[in-house]
Amino acid sequence: MNKIKYLIIDDDHIFSKWLKTNIDDIFPDFEHISSRVDTLGGLLDIHRNEPELLFLDQYIDGLSGFDVLDLMKQQPKTIMISSESIDKDKLDEYPNVIGFIDKPVDLDKLKALLQRNGLIS
Repeated sequence: MNKIKYLIIDDDHIFSKWLKTNIDDIFPDFEHISSRVDTLGGLLDIHRNEPELLFLDQYIDGLSGFDVLDLMKQQPKTIMISSESIDKDKLDEYPNVIGFIDKPVDLDKLKALLQRNGLIS
């Protein structure tokens, strides 16, 4: 079985490391490509590596999460994450956004979201 390649774009190093560690522990069929603290580097990684799944912080230095969504040529399934409120109506404009999760991330909610979208059984 092919592993699901994923990428994290979030300017919080500690959160990114926590998320990667938990995903790697809980979901052995997932393969971490990279964690980026900058949106432009994240866009390059998306283009070069074509992940199936993207964890994208809404509020990052440089471009917003919505800016990243607008600039992506590839459209991986995307989970928006933020510790602040987000315009959930605007999320509906992006068919590749499969959900939004508040920080701190509840791993049970993450698992349920991945199950609903066919990424795990």
